[in-house]
Parts: sequence; C-alpha cells; structure tokens
Amino acid sequence: MTVPTRLPVPALVLAADHRARGVMTIESYADYLSALRAALPSCDGILATAQPLGELARSGALVPEQRTYLSINRTGLAGAAFELDDRLVATVVRAAADGWTGVKHMTRIAFDDEHGAAALELLGQVLEDAADAGLDAMIEPVCWRDGRMSRLTDDIVLAAVIAHDLGAPLLKVPVPDEPPGGARTDAVARVVAAVGVPVLFLGGPHRDNGSAGALTEARDAMAGGAAGLAIGRAVLLEPSPAVIAAELAGIVHGR
Repeated sequence: MTVPTRLPVPALVLAADHRARGVMTIESYADYLSALRAALPSCDGILATAQPLGELARSGALVPEQRTYLSINRTGLAGAAFELDDRLVATVVRAAADGWTGVKHMTRIAFDDEHGAAALELLGQVLEDAADAGLDAMIEPVCWRDGRMSRLTDDIVLAAVIAHDLGAPLLKVPVPDEPPGGARTDAVARVVAAVGVPVLFLGGPHRDNGSAGALTEARDAMAGGAAGLAIGRAVLLEPSPAVIAAELAGIVHGR
C-alpha cells in the first residue's frame, strides 16, 4: 500500500540535511539555525536530520501547517570511499514517534556499483514502512555518474520512473541541465509526465551568480509543471535567506 503525499502542492520545502552528509553549508551551528529560521516563514515544509529538526521544533520555529520530513539515510558521506553505501541513520518508526509528518530518503543509482541492488531493496523497505506508519515519503532518486549526481534529462527520467514505479508518493529530483528557458522547461515537463506523483525539483549548490540563477531555474521548473521546489544551499548561503526564500515562494505560488 502506498500512502499518497499529504504535502499541499505547489510547495516550497527547505532542505536542511546537507551537513550530516559532510557537505558543509554554514559551519557555525548557531548561524545555521539562524538562517533556517529566517527562511522558514516562506516555506511550506522542511526536510532535515534529527538534531536541527528537533531544535527548530523545540524553539517554536515550526508552525503546525508546515510539513516536516526526517532525513533518514546519511551514511554516504560526500567524497568518501563509501559514499554510495547510504544506510539508515534513523527509522520511519523514529519519525512517527517524534511526530514528524514524513521521511526523506535518498536513493543513488549507479550502474557500475555492484552493491547497488541493496539501495533499491532499502528503498522498497522504507516505502513499505512509511505506508504502514501512515507517513509521507519524499524520495530523492538520482543517477550517479563520475562520482556525482547526474543532471542529464535521460538519467533524471530513469531514476524518477524507477522510484515512482516502486511506490514513491513524492519525488525530489534535480533540475535538468538544459539551457534556461524553453529547453529546460520542456525537460522538466518530460520528467513530470513520466510519473504520476508530485515532483519537487532540488536547488543544488549555491551559484556564483547568486539568487538570479536560482530564481530563473525556479521559474523554468514551475513552468514545466513542477509541484514545487526543495531548496537548501541556494537559500541558506545567500546574504539574506529570508529574502530569497520569499522570492522563491512567490514563484512557486504564482505571486
């Protein structure tokens, strides 16, 4: 049984699980929480690992209307020899007990990784556990090539279809690496048409051209039929996370 996503769409979700995978966004934890708190009022939800998610809840930074996703597999540290060995660091049971509305799970598909079948087996188990617990499951399926996440349109479609057909109720995928405008919008539309569930498009690293690139990418994604955005570094590393989050929310919600 698959539980349909309860995330109201379109939606802007704040991604805050990078540090636990060894991707340093903001080193000072106090400054990190401050950036999250600044961006949250414009967001419909947040995905994060246990410590920051719990801290935000205890401090009253989260409101009941916001969806909360516990990021549950983070062992695949960036750049490590075991990067593709992404096991659970928390469980669906833990997410339910802590009162979160869902879990976020990343599945990397690498055709040259002989242990890759275990990642798909784990995905199936997480989907089954989430359905049993009545929690939403945000799944981030990505093809892994040359040591990094592929943004080729064919790869994004393939990964999305695999996770979708295994039962994922909500997907989080990269924006296709296509020229801005019509080509990128068409590529997004192709990804969306390949599945029958809402698709959020992730923000990726902070850009050298600042918010301009992130905003243009967001417009193309929404024009292509995206259900929303799941963005972290492109927001948190801006001089004013509150401003960029508000601008992205305006694009997502058509304001």
